[in-house]
Amino acid sequence: MPFMMDIPRLQSVSYSLCPKKGNTVQKNILIKGEECVRLNVSKMTKGTLVALLCATMLTGCGTNGKNADNAAAGKTTTIKVATVVSANHPMNEALKSTFKPLVEQGSNGALKVEIYDSGVLGGEKELWDSVRNGNIQIVSIGTVMWNEVDKMAVPDFPFLFRDLAHAKKVYTGEIGKELAGDLEKKTGVHFLSWHPNGVRNFSSNKPINTIEDFKGMRLRMPNNPIHLQVGKLLGANVTPLPMGEVFTALEQKVVDGQDNPIAALRTEGWYEVQSNVFESNHMITSLELLASDKMMKGLTEEQRKLVTEAALKTSEESWKLYEKGLAEDKKFLQDNKIKFTTPDDATRLKLVELMQPVYDDLYKKYSWAKELVERIRNVK
Repeated sequence: MPFMMDIPRLQSVSYSLCPKKGNTVQKNILIKGEECVRLNVSKMTKGTLVALLCATMLTGCGTNGKNADNAAAGKTTTIKVATVVSANHPMNEALKSTFKPLVEQGSNGALKVEIYDSGVLGGEKELWDSVRNGNIQIVSIGTVMWNEVDKMAVPDFPFLFRDLAHAKKVYTGEIGKELAGDLEKKTGVHFLSWHPNGVRNFSSNKPINTIEDFKGMRLRMPNNPIHLQVGKLLGANVTPLPMGEVFTALEQKVVDGQDNPIAALRTEGWYEVQSNVFESNHMITSLELLASDKMMKGLTEEQRKLVTEAALKTSEESWKLYEKGLAEDKKFLQDNKIKFTTPDDATRLKLVELMQPVYDDLYKKYSWAKELVERIRNVK
């Protein structure tokens, strides 16, 4: 495949607990292709340390694989939910405010939900393997499984979605159900619900008002073939850098700009060394809430229905929280003198046309790609 993703071993937490100017960042967003995962043990909560011990001991924590027997005997069954994003990410906030109480109260205490955030039980690849073999009951990850389920690469297609509302409608609508069904059929893992990950935009220390402004720009991009080609097709001089080096590179003007969700611009402090944001929305990626077949088979029919419905309501909440956070981040950046430029429809169309070489290769690789892309773009 022309765009083989060079996903690092720790699996794509873009700015999870990475220090900037000696401080520990408290907010993150999972973005495929990023590799910075640093845990500050001295600042971990007691629960986080327990989670790490649970992950290494294999026994004594969570369920013991006898969920059905527990249900029949009226015992409590523990459901471990593991994510790679930080505690205050919309995904985890929704799990805490919606999924956990709905499942625990709806089961009258028969099911107990434990949430492990910040990748303490593993990166994306580790969590994907764990949910497949049943060692972890539920996980929230990105599209690390795309090499097994090729349609799960769709969230990385550039300029596929017009905006966040369009992406949400696709992910949570009929097309999202088709993609979920494909994953279930090929892997046996239960697809519970879609959630927002991040809307990528470009920032720079110089104005970006037109496509021509990208020409010659020294642009930092993740070391991911699709991302790198996007930058090159825009006419930029692309430099792949780890997340932890971006602030210094921007400060010392080694690069002029970068691409990430605007939350990163705020939490990483890049707004101090950037002046403009071009709201390209060039990638709107997802998180998937997945359940192990072992767990689902171990629950009663009523409990399976409860978990499934709670996951869908959690999806609704996470999208609301993400949209709210997006607005708050934008206001914060504007208050700190960051200028936002939104491309008009004509510019947007030109950007889509510029990406055609990416799609030509994808269409050659996947027989289903062209039709699916057209259907996604036609969703209103």
